[in-house]
Amino acid sequence: MVRALSITVLLLLVGLPLLAALPALQWPSAMTLAPWLNALMQTLLVTLLSTLVVTWLSLSAARTLATSRWFSALSVLLATPHVAFAVGVMFLFSPSGYLVRVIDALSGWLPVPANGWPLPEKSLLTLTVVLVLKELPFLLLMIATQLKQLPLQRWLLQAQSLGWSATRAWWWLIVPELLQRLKLPLAAIIIYTVSVVDIPLLLGPNAPGLLAVVAFEQHYQWANTEAAAIGVWLLILAGAVLLLAATVTVNGYQRLADRARQGLVKTTASRWRRLLAGGGRLLTPTLVIVSLLVVLALLLHSLAGSWFYPALLPQQWQPQRWLTEWPHLAPLLWDTFWLALLTGLLSVAAAVAVLEHQRQRGQRQLNVVPLLLLLLPQLVLVLGWQHLLGQGSEGPLLLWAHVAFGFPYAYLVLHGAWVNLSQRWLYQAQSLGYSYRRAWFTLVPGMMRGPLLTAFAIAFSVSIAQYLPTLWLAGGTVPTLTTEAVSIASGGDWRLASLYALMQALLPLLVLSLVMFMQTRQRGTDVSY
Repeated sequence: MVRALSITVLLLLVGLPLLAALPALQWPSAMTLAPWLNALMQTLLVTLLSTLVVTWLSLSAARTLATSRWFSALSVLLATPHVAFAVGVMFLFSPSGYLVRVIDALSGWLPVPANGWPLPEKSLLTLTVVLVLKELPFLLLMIATQLKQLPLQRWLLQAQSLGWSATRAWWWLIVPELLQRLKLPLAAIIIYTVSVVDIPLLLGPNAPGLLAVVAFEQHYQWANTEAAAIGVWLLILAGAVLLLAATVTVNGYQRLADRARQGLVKTTASRWRRLLAGGGRLLTPTLVIVSLLVVLALLLHSLAGSWFYPALLPQQWQPQRWLTEWPHLAPLLWDTFWLALLTGLLSVAAAVAVLEHQRQRGQRQLNVVPLLLLLLPQLVLVLGWQHLLGQGSEGPLLLWAHVAFGFPYAYLVLHGAWVNLSQRWLYQAQSLGYSYRRAWFTLVPGMMRGPLLTAFAIAFSVSIAQYLPTLWLAGGTVPTLTTEAVSIASGGDWRLASLYALMQALLPLLVLSLVMFMQTRQRGTDVSY
């Protein structure tokens, strides 16, 4: 039964989406690469830089994950949709943003918006910073999951008995093993960065845009299928090259670590390592604080009327914007909520079916098959679906597209806890007269309540963040908060965009808050298994 469910899930949510994407792989009649080179180079630069920084910071902070009081709050940043986060970060760190205003209020150094401010409203650097901040919580969560499966303390004690410092043991003994286990999550980060469209539309350079943005505009705005086909193949090529580079880098680090363990590489304590360890302890609270400031900035801008630099608060408030927009917001909020709710429930159910089959077979490693859709550029997939299904896809087809992208994230979040679930609890229940099915439904949902709730919250947030599937498949027939927020922000109305982005952020934050409350209540009342 479980095997049949697992195969059905993989066929519906992996096999069928991949087959439906084949129409996007049209070979262009003339492959003219010159107009695409700048976009391609920018995409490679942003992806390489952001992936390296995210990996480096995550591994630096991972040593303190087990003891950090802030780690559970990282889900706040993970649940914040990309568009809402991008708009909020711009309000905080742009040349006339809140950070510059605070600096001027404290020092008087910036009476006018700073010239040459390192984070302009639209630039490759701004885009890279936002991508790094959004990808860090995801990789930290994956690292925390993998650390639970390693004999961490035993390895550290053994290294200490050989005279190694904790820092040396971490970087040369534990990190190489972590990197081998993180190949799939890192690949998902790389492919997401290569193919993301909504954030570069808001914060990336206009001319030329990134590769995915140029391909998106050629297909969606200019209906140039020939140019879009070139963009599709270049996206696939860029993803393949970057995945190969990541594999070579991880394997190279593994060989270097082997030499270090054999004493062939000289490793000494250095000041930058001590600074890195201290910075790692600050990373998690910094991310949580930034996330909360993003929500606060969205709230202030959604209520602001006139607000001239360098005032810290608006000179005029305009709460009637909420009342004026509510008739337009309410149906969007309702449609977005129900689509995300169904996506979350179905994604978790699908992940449970696959993981239960994997657990019963004793397979503890991440399986690449449920993650295949994260390893292909989303624009390529959705473009193929649109060619096959057409626009105006409502109801089941749009829900299927959202679940297809929510399912792999639910699988990733649940994987660590699920494969570590001991079979002996079910055996004990069966010894008391329970059937296997009754024992499973009696014990497992309660024991796995925390991971199940977290996976639901993440899949719920993934659905809300879906831009391309909703835009291209629904064709405007099912607008959501995400599609409207991007449309309004692209038009330059940042006050109105902040209202829609705030509503987009509040839905997953409310669901996450409810999940965290339920988990806290469970820890306070349940008897540990």
